[in-house]
Amino acid sequence: MSNRDPNARSGCALALGNIYEQLGEMSAGFHLKKILGILNSLSSDAHPTVHFWALESIGRVADSASLNFAPFVSSSLGMLAQLYASDSHNEESLSFASSNLEVGLSTPAVIAKCIDSIINVLGPDLQDAAKPRDLIMTLVDQFQLEDDELVRVQSLRCQEHLYVYTPGHIRLASYVKTLQKYLKSDLPYIRSLAVDGMHNLMRKNADEVIRMAEPGLEEQLWLLIDRMPDDRVTRSIMRNWLHQSGLQDTTEWIQRCNMVLTKVTMKAEIKSTSAAPKSTAAPDLQDEEVAGFAAASGTVVEDEASTASSAQELLRWQTRTFAMDLLSELISVIARDVIQHEESAAEAALQNKVSDVVRIAFSASTAGVVALRIKGLRIVDQILKLFGRTPDPDFVEALLLEQYQAQISSALTPAFASDSSPELAAEAVNVCATFIATGIVTDVERMGRILKLLVSSLESFAAESDSASIGVPTRSSWSKCPSSPLGQSCKLQAATRNISSTSSNPI
Repeated sequence: MSNRDPNARSGCALALGNIYEQLGEMSAGFHLKKILGILNSLSSDAHPTVHFWALESIGRVADSASLNFAPFVSSSLGMLAQLYASDSHNEESLSFASSNLEVGLSTPAVIAKCIDSIINVLGPDLQDAAKPRDLIMTLVDQFQLEDDELVRVQSLRCQEHLYVYTPGHIRLASYVKTLQKYLKSDLPYIRSLAVDGMHNLMRKNADEVIRMAEPGLEEQLWLLIDRMPDDRVTRSIMRNWLHQSGLQDTTEWIQRCNMVLTKVTMKAEIKSTSAAPKSTAAPDLQDEEVAGFAAASGTVVEDEASTASSAQELLRWQTRTFAMDLLSELISVIARDVIQHEESAAEAALQNKVSDVVRIAFSASTAGVVALRIKGLRIVDQILKLFGRTPDPDFVEALLLEQYQAQISSALTPAFASDSSPELAAEAVNVCATFIATGIVTDVERMGRILKLLVSSLESFAAESDSASIGVPTRSSWSKCPSSPLGQSCKLQAATRNISSTSSNPI
């Protein structure tokens, strides 16, 4: 403290904070009062370098001391408030040389960081500590008005922790709109903090957050997922929302997943007028029936290799695959609810929208990405297992899914093409086996298309050749892939024997 060199004093202040941080409260707790006295004195120094690193050290000491810092909270809060309002701790009132240092070492930012450390020290005790809580919230509101991005970043952290410890005292609607504004930020660290804050909010009550936010929050979240496909936090937001409201808002979630599959970006909308004939043409899937269903449902089966140059640019295939994952999770949640409750409102809602689900699954199963096609077939398999024996409400003598067997068989056809893959073909074989085992069709003659696909595939396995027609490159690779269609043959045989025993015509 007696050394007048500012670099030496700031270096010693930082060293003191680091020593306490490394030793920990057990070893250095006896010296806490004296250390804070030194750092508080250096924090009042007019030189920007000295008071910046002294305040940084106070934050580190508070984080390390944890609950033992509680007796010093009131005095530290008062000092921080005074320094924030002091003329000597901002770049506008200093000399030319010092103001340059103040810009690089922002005092309001490090003060906000210290406030965040104090919030974590108090924790849930903030609910009963009225005076410290009011002072903290006042300072946080002032931080929001700063132009410095670093200050606003620390302010977001303070608000996030305040919501965790004192959810009843924070202005939730204002906080939601603040986070929504920062979701649009071009700075990754600010956007990441806003996503984390939104995740904490929607983990408790997602519908309430959506109602409080400005219109368009849901679209912002989907665009963030499309912008950062590997971001687990944003995906977790949607999954939490699904598990909270999936059983109550089944119809809305089906429409939401369908919207993601068909949503077109702004860039594609501008170009779509000049290239509309290309996007509306029926896809060439080497199957007339598949192309017919695709054209009837308004689905464009695109080649992912040429998506960038396409006039109608959909969301990324990772985003659409995630939407299919959500739809699959929704069906699984409803299936579990059916087991627990005999009369499930979610099952009734899904049954009313089964035609939309089949159309969504068909659109995905005929896409140009293998992962998306597999998700589509899995949803078909889930629907078969859930409603395979459900009677049609309009025609009691018929089953509900009997009218969709043409769409199901058309969705399966591309999986047995020569450009298929082992995983896709294996999933298609599973769907075929489920379709046969559920007994939707008991007449073998009416099941000719699916049986033809299976028989032709099994015949290709029996032939001694170096290639297979369903995407397996060599015969030796069949045995190496446990999920290959060859490995499903026993399941197919059992299913075909089952239907053979219920029909007068042998297979």
